[in-house]
Amino acid sequence: MRLTDWPRMPFLNDEVKEWIALELQSLGVEDLAVYALEAGTEGDERRVMVATEVGLLDHRYAPFGSSARYRLAMLMYPWQVLRGVELRADTFRLWAREHRTRWSFRLHHPHFEAATESPDLGQALCDLARVCAVMAEPFGVPAGRGSSEVPGAHPGGPRPLPPAPAPESSDGGEPRAFSPAPEADTTEGVDDRDEAEADDQADDDRPTPVAIGEGEELLDLDEEDELAAVPNRSDDQG
Repeated sequence: MRLTDWPRMPFLNDEVKEWIALELQSLGVEDLAVYALEAGTEGDERRVMVATEVGLLDHRYAPFGSSARYRLAMLMYPWQVLRGVELRADTFRLWAREHRTRWSFRLHHPHFEAATESPDLGQALCDLARVCAVMAEPFGVPAGRGSSEVPGAHPGGPRPLPPAPAPESSDGGEPRAFSPAPEADTTEGVDDRDEAEADDQADDDRPTPVAIGEGEELLDLDEEDELAAVPNRSDDQG
């Protein structure tokens, strides 16, 4: 909704419309969307938000010193500093085939809130929210800037964690680079270890050989009778 199409309520007189038009002419811009609401306790003040190509113009129209004198104060917010655009719509049924929509609009910075059930003012809120959503800068990486230009930003998500420091050597020398130990193969070599353990056990069961004394010789006996005829040391002593 443009300034010239603004509905009767909340009332904007010809003076405030003319003053805002002069501001737009001085800036060399046009109004893209407009919204006005009552401000103050007396009901004779107005807050008028005007969206333009260069930013959002926040106006305060109120008595200046006396009710006979009014002043229009304006503060421009460039789109780069605008934050938090919220638009909500709640549609409910009144009776058969009759419904009504309540529109709620909010800006975090500059702080601005408005709500209405009027179809005309609801359209004005939608127009203002659409312009703000397109022109305002998002909360994340500023529009038009790469992530490499923004401190702390990383393409595709947060930065990876830094590598852990290398452990120091026990002899007080230069720190050694840490490298994980290779994983052991739990399947290969099981049979070899079993065979080695069996050979060690067999060696333990064998009798310890005794050296041959002086005057003794090693006989190779094949028959049991010959083995029984050989005298042993106990026979010699007896």
